[in-house]
Amino acid sequence: MWRTIDADGCTWEVYALVNPADAGAGAGGDLLEFRTQQANRPPRRLVVAAGSLAAMDDTALRAAYLKARPIGGDHYGRPGKRMEDAP
Repeated sequence: MWRTIDADGCTWEVYALVNPADAGAGAGGDLLEFRTQQANRPPRRLVVAAGSLAAMDDTALRAAYLKARPIGGDHYGRPGKRMEDAP
């Protein structure tokens, strides 16, 4: 069972991708990915220290969500403009 967070009117599932090659996380980082269960919003990603998801409480998880950037939009979540780290 994935951890979940309720934010912006959606339920988000939180995944930790360990050392993804294309995310720039480096050797000591994990990529947190937030995806809605309804698939009605673009995923959001954030690089964190390795293994930190297990130690996060609900407050820290919400703070990480607020720092995460949407995929497929600009830094403000508007669609159409690609972020510089997107393929």
